[in-house]
Amino acid sequence: VGLIGCGGRGTGAACNMIEADQNVKVVAMADLFADKLPNAKKKIKDFCDKKFKAQSDEIFNPSTVKTFTGWDCCEQLLKEDVDLVIEATPPVFRTPHFAQIVEAGKHAFLEKPACVDITQAREIRELSKKAKEKGMCIVTGNQRRHSAAYQDVMKRIHDGEIGEILAAQCYWNGAYYVGGYTGWEDLGFDSTEYQIRKWGAFIWTSGDQIVEQHVHNLDVIMWALGDNRKPVEVRGWGNRSTDLPTPTYGDRFSNFEVDFDMGDGLRLQSYCQQDPKSSGEIGERLVGTKGIMYSNLYGQIYISDRKGNKLWVCDKEKAKECMSEEHRFLLDAIREGRHVNKINQLVNSTLLAIAGRMSAYSGKKFKFDWVLAKSQESFCPEKIELGKRMPWNGVPVPGKYKLV
Repeated sequence: VGLIGCGGRGTGAACNMIEADQNVKVVAMADLFADKLPNAKKKIKDFCDKKFKAQSDEIFNPSTVKTFTGWDCCEQLLKEDVDLVIEATPPVFRTPHFAQIVEAGKHAFLEKPACVDITQAREIRELSKKAKEKGMCIVTGNQRRHSAAYQDVMKRIHDGEIGEILAAQCYWNGAYYVGGYTGWEDLGFDSTEYQIRKWGAFIWTSGDQIVEQHVHNLDVIMWALGDNRKPVEVRGWGNRSTDLPTPTYGDRFSNFEVDFDMGDGLRLQSYCQQDPKSSGEIGERLVGTKGIMYSNLYGQIYISDRKGNKLWVCDKEKAKECMSEEHRFLLDAIREGRHVNKINQLVNSTLLAIAGRMSAYSGKKFKFDWVLAKSQESFCPEKIELGKRMPWNGVPVPGKYKLV
């Protein structure tokens, strides 16, 4: 296994994979910044020593693992004798790195989201086709798909247990602000390095919270409604209500509310927020003619009637650690010679988030097909250099932000 992106999520994903299956060996690690590597090595080694002491050195040996840094770190790692790579860098780099992974023909686990804009979405769909042609196994980080609890309730929904779905809502409202940590201010807020290091606070690096985080909840709704279903129209609202100073804490919104017209009278309401000390809620809700489904990865999953009486409650034993199960699924497929490719599921859900963001930024209502066919939005610069300044446009203003 090779790890690309050695921040918190990358080291977490490596530990999740090791927890799922100890018959792996992490042999290479790559990150743009060399200072990320010592802490990542320590975290992975400490995890192995704690959970799998007898096998720890076989799974991960810090003294022999190869490390690569700088802009070509992904390319260099892919030259090594690795079967599988974990790609967990800031979202803007997911698509260009996947292009290199496909070229190298390596199996891959790609963190969510799939991309940050429509331009990357088109590219990663084409890359998915090439990965399929090469027989590569690709699993993505929309981990609820690998939760036994979610799988159970989805089967019930698809079998008609709540009847015809009439309305849907999803939420990721947090009492925090991702990217709100201090440090690196001496680099200057408009420096490329500052913005990559604090990627969660900037639009071009993260795609904003609706894309980077809320895509999990949108993905659950797409799973329930059918992955090939798409909105007819999109109308979004949002702003930056937090008083965390900009540009120190980036340029993104702190809340979004999006109304997706899914056709046939069905509407999906999407809500996400990151405002410190606000009320939190994470979950998904489907209203059907026979019942209501509510799901929360961190809470309870159940079906109730309209008066709140619970008709079915998920067995807690089924709520396994899906962040390990997604890796087990990938490793089993590779070893058994089964081709799996989950990219398009994540791309479809990411596209809803992208469209919602575009509508909220601009204040405009538009057809979803316009985004797919006409939009040229692109956040990733053709050339990125750490010593350069990154243009600063400020927080988007609805009514002024231009759709492209």
